[in-house]
Amino acid sequence: MNKGKVAIIIVNWNTYTYSKQCIDQLIKQSYSNVEILLVDNGSHDGSGEKLRNEYPELVFFQNVDNLGFTGGNNVGLNYALEKDYEYVLLLNNDVYLEADFLAKLVEAMEVNPNLGAVQPLIYNHPEREKIWKAGGDFLTTFASTISSSTLENHSGIFTTKWLTGCALMIRKEVLHKVGPLTPSYFAYFEDVDYSFRIKKAGYELAVVLDSKIYHIASGSTKSKIKQKEGFLSPSAHYLNVRNQFFLMRQHKDLFSRFSAFPFQTAKMLGYMGYFLLRNRKKKLKAVWRGLLDGYRLDPTSPTPLKP
Repeated sequence: MNKGKVAIIIVNWNTYTYSKQCIDQLIKQSYSNVEILLVDNGSHDGSGEKLRNEYPELVFFQNVDNLGFTGGNNVGLNYALEKDYEYVLLLNNDVYLEADFLAKLVEAMEVNPNLGAVQPLIYNHPEREKIWKAGGDFLTTFASTISSSTLENHSGIFTTKWLTGCALMIRKEVLHKVGPLTPSYFAYFEDVDYSFRIKKAGYELAVVLDSKIYHIASGSTKSKIKQKEGFLSPSAHYLNVRNQFFLMRQHKDLFSRFSAFPFQTAKMLGYMGYFLLRNRKKKLKAVWRGLLDGYRLDPTSPTPLKP
């Protein structure tokens, strides 16, 4: 028997194939009390309009520009705040889904009212024997986030310090308390920030091991062919560096400020030295700019800060 209604937010940005296969899998889920919110994030390949025509039953939003992961998902989250959904699920489109993954997440939330948000156990694709994300840890001394890729002795449901935005289910009352994602991040570290905000509101975060999906890591952001600057774009490096410092500035109470800032600054300078040796000038500039902007830009800006 289906319980509360779930809003599922999918953001499309020039990724028609990923979005289509994700929607088709969601339609076949065993848990059917859902509404899919499709946000086209300023695609320039016509994929948004094509998906809108193929799936008229979806709630569709068209952004003029690419607002990033935060801005795209916030369009759906702000809509969900006005509606009567029991749960809201942020879901990357580059995933393969077990038919009952959604039902397992809802079941976990229904029987554990202290859980503010949950994620499934996420494996790699196509190397499906390898875990991609099973929650995460956070080192207070260095403000370092660590993704868990092993289960250790865990079973059933286990709590964690932060959840990935790849597949993040939020309880209605939590969304009303903490609001949408912090817009300024654009992409990267926004899920860690959101996890911290949920925990500060008094809720737990958990991984539901019986709920399983498979993620094509960086399927929509990472080059399939190695370029002169490598696989990951300079823009991605910029955002990772900048948002590391955004996170520290927003959550100073969660780490040792006397060690975290010097450590992270030294680490970024180390990256710059590496890129200098490899003659990757664009990435060198991206890290330097990310370091500067991480210190000087406002992490609480109400608009997504693009790279």
